[in-house]
Amino acid sequence: MRRSLVSAFTLAAVLGSSAVAQNRPAQGQQPAQAPAQQTGQQQQRQQEGPRPYREVITAQAQTDSGVFIIHRIGERLYYEIPRAMLGRQFRLVVDRRGTIRGVGYAGEQVSARVVRWDRVNNRVLLRMISYAMRADSNLPVARAVDLSNTPPIIRSFDIAAWSPDDSNAVIEVTPLYTQDVAELNIRMLNVRVRRLDPARSFIERARSFPRNVEVSAVHTFEVDSVPAAPGSFGADRSLNSMTIPTNFSMLLLPENPMMPRLCDNRVGFFSVSFEDFGTNEARVPTRCYITRWRLEPSNPNAPVSDAVNPIVFYIDPATPEQWVPWLIRGVQMWEPVFRAAGISNAITARRAPTPQEDPDFDLDDMRYSAIRWLPSTIENAYGPHVNDPRSGEILQSNIGWFHNITSLLQSWYWTQVGAVDPRAARLPLPDSLMGQMVAYVAAHEVGHTLGLPHNQLSSGLYPTDSLRSRSYTCRHGTSYSIMDYARNNFVAQPGDQACLQPTIGVWDYYAINWGYRRFPGITDPLQERPILDSLARLQDTHPEYRFGNPDGIDPRTTTEALGDDPVKATRYGLANIRRLVPMLLPATTTNQLEDYTELNRMYTELLNQWQREMGHVVAVVGGVYRHERYPNQPGVIHTPVPRERQAEAVAFLLENAFTTPTYFLDMEILRRIEPTGTVERIRTRQTALLNGLLTDSRLSRLAEQEATMAAGQSYTIGALLSDLRRGLFREAAAARPSTDSYRRNIQRAYVDQLERLVNAPLAAPQPNVPPQFQQPPRPADARALARAELRDLDSQLRTALLRTTDRTTRAHFEDLRARIDRVLNPR
Repeated sequence: MRRSLVSAFTLAAVLGSSAVAQNRPAQGQQPAQAPAQQTGQQQQRQQEGPRPYREVITAQAQTDSGVFIIHRIGERLYYEIPRAMLGRQFRLVVDRRGTIRGVGYAGEQVSARVVRWDRVNNRVLLRMISYAMRADSNLPVARAVDLSNTPPIIRSFDIAAWSPDDSNAVIEVTPLYTQDVAELNIRMLNVRVRRLDPARSFIERARSFPRNVEVSAVHTFEVDSVPAAPGSFGADRSLNSMTIPTNFSMLLLPENPMMPRLCDNRVGFFSVSFEDFGTNEARVPTRCYITRWRLEPSNPNAPVSDAVNPIVFYIDPATPEQWVPWLIRGVQMWEPVFRAAGISNAITARRAPTPQEDPDFDLDDMRYSAIRWLPSTIENAYGPHVNDPRSGEILQSNIGWFHNITSLLQSWYWTQVGAVDPRAARLPLPDSLMGQMVAYVAAHEVGHTLGLPHNQLSSGLYPTDSLRSRSYTCRHGTSYSIMDYARNNFVAQPGDQACLQPTIGVWDYYAINWGYRRFPGITDPLQERPILDSLARLQDTHPEYRFGNPDGIDPRTTTEALGDDPVKATRYGLANIRRLVPMLLPATTTNQLEDYTELNRMYTELLNQWQREMGHVVAVVGGVYRHERYPNQPGVIHTPVPRERQAEAVAFLLENAFTTPTYFLDMEILRRIEPTGTVERIRTRQTALLNGLLTDSRLSRLAEQEATMAAGQSYTIGALLSDLRRGLFREAAAARPSTDSYRRNIQRAYVDQLERLVNAPLAAPQPNVPPQFQQPPRPADARALARAELRDLDSQLRTALLRTTDRTTRAHFEDLRARIDRVLNPR
C-alpha cells in the first residue's frame, strides 16, 4: 500500500536560523510592477479606486470572522484581509470533496501550494511561492536569488473597499473559485479537460477559522469523454461534462517556522529539499530537511513529557462500524513509540463528532487530520501529509482508505498463512481476524503521515529461521518495521505456532526517536548533528536499525519478501502453497448459493503469491547488498551478493519456477472456473520470471561484478545463460526426449530472450534524465554470449532430434532450430 510519495534523503550543512531571502514577508504597501495587460473593466475600476465600505459590504452580507473576514453576498465572495496578513504565507491545499466515477476519489489532494497575498497600489496579488532555491537574506547573493525566483502571480484582485478603520483590504475573490485557475484544479492531476464552465461552477460555502479559510466550490468541466472507471469497459463518450466538488483550504503558516532537522541517508524520512546558494562551496549543494510534526514536550527537561499539541486523527463517519475500533487501535499503536522518544500522549484517534456534538466540525477543515473512507473497488490505502516547505513541519494529513482494501487483506492472509491458521480454513475470514489486519494497515499508513517511508530492508535482515519461532515472531512481528511490505508470515509451517502478522518493530522505535526526540538547549540544526550521527552509527552494531528503500538491486529490499535467505524462505512458502491448493474448493464455497467467482479469484491470487515468492529469488541474481555509511564509518556501501548464493538462486528457480508446478493442475478446481486457460496462466508467470532474470539492468550488474572482482569470485552472464540452457532443455539430454506444453512454452521464452539480446539495439542514454536515474545499458558482451548460447543450443537440439520419437517434441525442436538459424544467419 502504497502510497506513492517522492523524497530526497541527502545530508548537507544547514542553512542557518536566519530568514530565507526570497520568501521574507513583503510589506503590504511595497510597490511592485503591475501586469502589462488589463481589461477595460479593470482599468475603469482602477481609475475609480476603492468605494465606501458600506457600498460593497452591504446589509445583505453573511459574515464570518477568522484569519480573514469573509462575506457572502448572493453568489459573490469577498475577503477582508487585515494588513497584518498581507505578506504572510499560507499553505493552499486543494482537495476533491466529491468526484465522478473514474476520476479519482473524494478526499484526495489535487495540489498543495505556498501562496502570499501582496498589496500593489489598489490591487491585491495572489502569488505562488517556491522554496526550490534559497539563500540567507543577509548574504549579497540573496538579491540575485530573489530575482531568479520571482513568485508568479496566480490572480490579481482590485481592492473594492477599505474597512471603516482603513485596516483591512476588501477584494472580491469569486473568480478564484469559479473560473479556470489551472494551478488549483484537476488539471494538476493530468485530467484532460477542455475548459471549466463558469456558468456551471459556483461557490457552495465559505468559512473562516482562526488559522485557516475553507471554501467549497463546485467545478464543472467540459470534456471529450469521461475517463473509464476501474473495471469498466472504457470511457463514457455519452457524457461531455463532469462536475467535481472541490475544497480549498488556506492555512496560515507559522510565523516562526519549526526548527528543521537535517536529513541523514542512513535514516529514512520523507523530506523537503532545496538548492542552497548561501554557501561558499564550489558547487551549489542540495539541502534536505525531514518532514515531521511539531511535537513539543510540555516539559523539555523531563525524561518523558506530554505533547503540547498532540496529533489527532478523526475517523470518517462513512467508515463501516465494525472497523472503527480497529482503525483507532492502529493509530494508537504509535503512542508507546513516541513515549519511548520522550513524548507522551503524542497521538490518538477518535470518532468524528456528530453535527449535534459539534456543528462547526468539518472533515474538510484543514485544522483536522482524518482517516477518510473512500467508496471504491480499488484495494489500497495511502497516507499523505501536508507540510511547511520552509522547515518540513507536517501540518495535516488525510489518510485515504479504499472500501475494498478488506478484500485485499483477506487475499493476502489466506494465500500467505491460510495453511497454518485454522481461523482461515474458510472464507470470508472472521471480523476479529480482519480487524487485526485493518489495525496493521492503519498503523502502516499512519507511519507515512509521521514522515516514515517504506523500510523494506527490515524484513531482509530478519533471520529466516526465526520466522518459525513463536517467541521471536511474537516479539518482532514478521519484520523489524511495520513500514516494511512484509505482510504475513508465509515462512511459518503448521505446528510452529509462530505469530503471523506485522506489528510495530524496533526500527520504528529507532526512527521515531531519531526524528522526534528533542534535545534541550539546542536551537540550531547544526548543533544536534553530532548527537544524531551517534544515533545513526548504532546501525554498525545493530543491523535491525538500518534503512533501505526498494531499488531492485538489493535483494533484501524486495517487496513482500521475508527473511535474510530468499531461497530458504521461498522453499517454506512453496510448502504452504502446496497445502493450500486442495483447500481452495472448500474455503471458497461456504455459500452454496453463490457461483465460483470467489474460487476463480483466490486461485488466481494463489498463483500470484507463487510468482511473487519466486520473484524474491530472482532478485538474488546480480544483486548488490547496500549498507549506507558516511565517511566517518569504516567499510564500503555496496557489496555484490556472493557467487554461490546467486548460483543457488538460479538452481532453485530451475527446480521450482521453471519446472511445471503440477500441484496447481487440479482438475476439480480448473474445470469449475474455466474451459481453457490453464496453460496460459502458467506460461505468463514463468515467462515473466525468466524475463526478469535477463533484464538489461541485471545483466549490466553481472558484467560489472565480473569486471571488478577477482577471477572465479563472481557469477557471470555466461554462467547464467549456460545454467539456464542446461536446466530449461534438460529433456534434450534424455534417451528419448519428450516435452509437454508447459516446458515448450518456457523453452520458447528462453529463445525469445536470446533473440532479443542479439538483435535488439542497445539503449541510448535517455535525454534530460540525470545519470543516477538512467537505466544501465545492456552490456555488449551479452550479445556475444547470447549468440554463443544459440549455437550451443542448436547443436544440442540437432543431436536430440536423432533420438526423439514424440512428434510434437520433434516439431518443437525443429521450429526452435529454424528460429535460431534466422537469428544467427539473417537473410
